Formats: sequence, structure tokens, C-alpha cells
Amino acid sequence: MICFITGPSSHLLHPDSAPGSANASAQDHRSTSTSILTVIYRSTSRLVSPPVISPPVNNGQAVPSAPTGSARRTAARTAPFLRHKARTAMKQSARTTILTLWGALVTALALSLSITAPAVALDPGGREEALPTTPPPDPSVPSIGTTVLSDGTPIGIVVAGGNGGLLHVVDLNTRTLRSRERLVPENTDVQPWEFATLSNRHVLLASGGGQLFEIDPDAPEGQKATNLSDPSRPGYEQVAAYSTFLWDVAVDEHDRVYVAAQSIHGGHILRYDPSANQGRGQWTDLLPGGVQAGETEVRSLAYDNGFLYAGTGTKSFSIFRINTSTNAATKLSVPSHVTAGLSHLERLQVKAGNLYVGTNVPGNVRPTCGGTCVLDPATGAQKMKDGKPIELDTWSSQVVTRPGEAEKVYYTVQSHNTPTLQEYDPRANTSRTLAQGLASTARPSQSSWATHDHFISAGKDDASIAIVHASDGSATGLPQDANGGNAIQGSARDIQSLTAVPGGDLYASWYMTAPMLLRAAPNAQADKTQYSLPKAPLGQVEGFGHSSKWFVTGIYPSGELVRYEIGTSGPMLENHQSVRITPDANQARPYAIVPINNDEFAVGTSPKNKPGSGALSIYDAAHNKIDTYPLDTISYADPSLRGLLSDRRPLSIVHHQDKLYVGTSASGNGMNPDQTEASAPRLFEFDLKTRKVTRVMTPFKDQRSITALTLGSDGTLYGTTGMHVFAMNPADFTIGRSRALTRQGYADANRSQLIERDGVLYGIMAGRLRALSTSLQDEGTVIADFVTTPQGKVYVNSLTLGADGSLYYARGSRIYRYRFPAG
Repeated sequence: MICFITGPSSHLLHPDSAPGSANASAQDHRSTSTSILTVIYRSTSRLVSPPVISPPVNNGQAVPSAPTGSARRTAARTAPFLRHKARTAMKQSARTTILTLWGALVTALALSLSITAPAVALDPGGREEALPTTPPPDPSVPSIGTTVLSDGTPIGIVVAGGNGGLLHVVDLNTRTLRSRERLVPENTDVQPWEFATLSNRHVLLASGGGQLFEIDPDAPEGQKATNLSDPSRPGYEQVAAYSTFLWDVAVDEHDRVYVAAQSIHGGHILRYDPSANQGRGQWTDLLPGGVQAGETEVRSLAYDNGFLYAGTGTKSFSIFRINTSTNAATKLSVPSHVTAGLSHLERLQVKAGNLYVGTNVPGNVRPTCGGTCVLDPATGAQKMKDGKPIELDTWSSQVVTRPGEAEKVYYTVQSHNTPTLQEYDPRANTSRTLAQGLASTARPSQSSWATHDHFISAGKDDASIAIVHASDGSATGLPQDANGGNAIQGSARDIQSLTAVPGGDLYASWYMTAPMLLRAAPNAQADKTQYSLPKAPLGQVEGFGHSSKWFVTGIYPSGELVRYEIGTSGPMLENHQSVRITPDANQARPYAIVPINNDEFAVGTSPKNKPGSGALSIYDAAHNKIDTYPLDTISYADPSLRGLLSDRRPLSIVHHQDKLYVGTSASGNGMNPDQTEASAPRLFEFDLKTRKVTRVMTPFKDQRSITALTLGSDGTLYGTTGMHVFAMNPADFTIGRSRALTRQGYADANRSQLIERDGVLYGIMAGRLRALSTSLQDEGTVIADFVTTPQGKVYVNSLTLGADGSLYYARGSRIYRYRFPAG
């Protein structure tokens, strides 16, 4: 072997070297010429073989063969083979000929130039087509607001959440719909989690999209809503990082606004003073540093007489009492049984010396205190009456106040199978019925009372409306609109899950729960694609999976798998069975569902808005049985590996030869942007026969998640983190090659998709759809990019390979496809 030393920076990226950092993984094709000069011949080198063309693989699932790509893509795929032939020739020459130093140098330079010649950018030669606008699902109405118009008319403010939101103004006198219009421009995520009313009759909406909106119901159409979460508002840029998600809003007697916020920087209470700075407003962080150390959210707020109460936590539930004059915060001593089993402290109300805490846990026969505990707002101790704790048998755990009532509070409950509105008198510790016959799914909001006489509530997932006139105890809904449809209509919603099934149809689901799925029947002419909205169990579908026999959906927040048999025309949705992944529904987000065989599926889940480990499950669809292995207690073949998967969540899975290969988030759900070796995401191998983890690696210590995995037609496992794409040899469990996306990538924490088709990888990385050769010679080509709008960027997501060979994906509420050229 003849070597030439070219300097300390020379290196050879060997298929057996697993990169341990971003710098290591960035050793790519640009350094190959130097490496060849460093080592002319290495007898132990493992060579990259050309990909074998076989039926494409869609995230580990076999799909029908698709048309081949262009000649340019074929040329790009042959580059590894040319390098293989050149290296083979070089080795044979080295074995049979004594090279002179000059001859070796000439040979090396020639080979170097052939390998390092600029690669032609991969161009699949296809085109993007937009499918028709998708129909919206039933309305998502987590909460409603109320106020009165300038003429004194009491109204309900009903916003259907989604892409831009849909504002409905309801006349509570006549019980009719006055108007319907888009709340804000398209591509603004509106999720109406709570409302409050200012003294000027304007209504505030705290949105799960991270915005605080001010609604003036007297304003002209198209001008009713103002986004207060805007950099033009003084102080907003200083608090914007804390407002990823807004859960609740409360207002004091001075019209100062308090907002419960969630972010990776901790849970914060943001204060907005609309009268400051000559009416331009002022944002501040009420408690700099966050309300509770180690917690990412403040979930609920209540205000009374100079004190703000905040419910916080997903790990350690706490209630804080904050003096709004001094900003001094005190943690109340709440009995442990009050918060036992909760996912959040999402319901607080305070009135006349009583703090009402909602304790409803879905699935419980009777929650703690019957649904609402009554505490001392100064200490947190449970209130007593005649030696017994005061409890309210509330239905939704939501207790609300009423204008003109100094002490009484109100709630809804099922009484003899009839939804009723109840009035609770704390002095007598008794309740009485105000009205019966409310809509069965309608639940109150903290702003349900517009006046002392007018009350409105709505169903979260169907917008069934109940309007009560307390003066006569009547309760009615809204009549249908002029077209015979529901008065409250759904807004377009962002698609978050998409799959193609046998038979050619696409199925999709949206962000936020819905009692239906979106079905699309693609057509060769994009504008002739047909949609339908078949009924399905209520939920937010986090993942789809299918074999030739079964179609499976993974539903949040119930943590269920729902399976449907696949018939000759596709899934038979009228017949389904479900199973909970864990009895307590803790593993609530089934992100990855991958077939093992016709009847069994591997499922990767994350817990319901809580820290901690996810789980790997094996689901037998034929018998509707599931075995679940939480990653913090999963078994290892090698005891020395124990604990390496704790606090990780499986986001991507591939099945190959009785093994599962699973990519996880970093610890802490990958939300920490700065990772270390100890907290980095893992890639592990799980033996389906022994049900044990057999091997674990840390491919990239500075990444947040292994967001997608797929098995290539050449038997190689490919994966991505959003910043890196890599190839792994399942046989020896080593990273063979990798590519850092230095120009347009970023370390992502969310799941994505990766598909191999004819030796080309198609994957969603950093919100873009990218095509890369499996040789990973370069960063590939972006074939579908995000779109920048005045409201922000709309990213590509939910990639799937259709039965027609096209790639289907979503941007916002729209489905697109990438059609490859024929031939």
C-alpha cells in the first residue's frame, strides 16, 4: 500500500464510522479527493453497491410499482457504481503492478477527479399539482364568548377553529344566527380555547395558535378581529417566545389582560394592558422566569379582587395565587387527592371566597369531588360544610359566574339523562335547576353568560348550541341556515395525517379532534378529484397504518387504535373495533403504525402532554389485542444497555427480517434545542421473537429526533433528522454514509415521512419535500417548498406514495401531488 500524506485535515468517511456530531456527519463527498490522496489502497474498504431497482417502499410499507423517473435521475443513481468500478480497477492494479511514486500520484489524481466532479443536481422531472380545496370537518369549538352590541343586543361569539377560523355572531334574544365570516386571513391557526370580555364590550380570544385576538362585534365585515400578538405592539417581541400556545385568558377590573401560555421556555403568564402607550397597548411577562420551574405550561386562570389564580404543570400540578399589584406569587397547599390522575389543571374559577377546581378525568366513573373541588383561595385547603368536604357533581368540571350574582356559580350536569343547567348557592351548599333540555354535548365556557338572563353553550366537536333564557327557564338550539345546513359551520383545518390505501383512495385527518375522516378519490385530472367525509370515532388521528387486510388509525386523546377491515373497494368504515394502547390512556399519541405482516402492526406512541417515556406496541388487528412495552421499562438482551431509552419517544419505525428499527426523540420530547450525548435521540433494534431491545446507537448527539425511517429496495435503512439524512446497514447496525443538509435543513423535533422509490429518497425535511439519491452525494433537490404568506410560512407535511405512483402531501388544509413523468 502506498500512502501520500496531505495534511492533518485529510480523512476518509468510511461506511463503518457512525458520526457522533454534526461536524463528523458533515464529512461528505467534498472531502473525497483528499481522502484518495491519503490512502491509495485500503484492502478492508467496504464498497457502496448500486441500488437494486424493485417495488418502492412507502415508509416501510410495500406499494404498487410506479413509473420510472427521468434519465437524469438514472444517471445520478449510477454514480456509486462508477466509483465502485474505479476502485476495483485500482485495487487490481495495486496487486499486480509495482507502481512508481509518480505513477501512483497520477493514478490517484485521475481517480480523485473522476469521483469529485460536480454532481448533477437530482431532478425527478415531475410537476406539482394542487387538488381541489378540501371540505371542512364538523366545527371545533372548545369555548365560546359573549358580549352585547352597541344597541344592547346580547350576542354569542362562536368561532369554529381552524385555518383562519370562522366567526359566527348569534343573537341570544331571537336565538338566530346574525352573521358568519372568516375571523382572520387564511394560514392563521385559530384555536378558540377561551374568551373574556372587556369593559368596552370587545371580546378577547386566547388561541391555541399562539395569538390573542380582540373582536369588535360592531365593526364591519372583515374588520371585526385584531391580532394583538403582533410585533407592532410594544413589548410583544420580548414575550413572543413564551406564547407558542395560549390556553386561557382573564381580565381584571382595570381591563388588564392575563394570558396563560405554553412554550419550551416554560409556562408563563403574559399581561397585556390595552390602554398603555396611548392605546397602542403594552405586553409584559408577569413573572419573569416562568411561573413554575420545570413546567412548560400555565393551563388555567381565574381572577377575583386583586388576585390571579393560575393552574400549572404536567409533572407537578400546582395552583399559584398572585397579587396583581405586587406580582408576588404564592403556591397554594392543595390536597394531593384533588389533582390525582389529572393530565392538566384546566378548570379554575374563583368567586366570593371559593376557589373551584375542575377534576374531571375522561373515562372515570366519578372524578374527585364529583368533578369540582371547592378550596380556600388563600391557602388551598378544601372547604368544609357540616364536617364534610364541599363537592360539586359537575358534568364538564367547568364552573362559571353570572353577571349580577355576587356568590352563586353555574354548571351543567346530566340529570336523569337530561342535560341541565344548575345554579349552586355556596351559603346553603345546595344546587337547583335553572333550565333543562340543553344540547347533549354542549358545555359552558367562562363567558357563557352574556347578561343575567342570557346563557349560551356549545358542543366542542359538533357545535351543537344551547341558548337559555333564565327568566322562563327555556333552552333551545339554533335553527338550520337558509340552505338547510347547520348554523355553526366548520372552518378549513390543517391536515396533519395522510395515507394512501389499497384501492387508490387517500385518507386524511386534521389538527384537532373530529368525528370523521377525509377521504379523497384522486383522478388523473387533478380538478376532478372527489372528496367525502365518512364518519369515524371522535379523535385526532396521529397516525395511519395498513396492510392488505387491515386499515388502522391511531387516535388522540383517547390513546386508541381503531381497525377497519379492507374490502375490495378499500376500508369498510361502517365496521370497526378499537383497543386502548394502555388502560389509563396515558400513551395517547400513536404516531407510527407500521405493518409487520398482514395482521400485526408495530406502533410507536407518546404520552398525553406529559413528560416521560413513550412506548412500543405490537398490535394484533385480527384479534384486536395489543402488547405494550413502555421504553422506560422495556427489556434488553444486554443488561448494560438498560436505561438508554428512558425519556425517549418512538417517532419512526421500520420492520425488517423479524426486527424492528425504531427512531426516537431526544429526551424531553426533543423540545430542548441543545442536546448532549446523554439526552440525544436513539436508534434501536427490537427483536420480535424475544420482545427485547438488542442494539442501541446514538447516530447524532446534537439532533432533536430521528423523524423518519424507511427501508430501501437495496435492503438499506434510511433515516432523517431534518438536518441529516443517513444510511444504516441493518446487518451490522452501523451508519454507512450520511449527508448534512447545511443549506436548508434544521434539527426537527416532529415526526415526518421518508419514501424510497427507484433508488431515490423522497422525504419531508425542515418543512420541505426533498429528493436525494440514495448515494447521498449531495443535498438533493427541493421539489415542493414551503410557502411564505403574510401570516407566516406554510410547511409541507404528511407525505405518502399513492397507488398511481404520485407523491401526495399537504400544505395547510390543501392536498397536493407530485406527478412523475411517464416512462
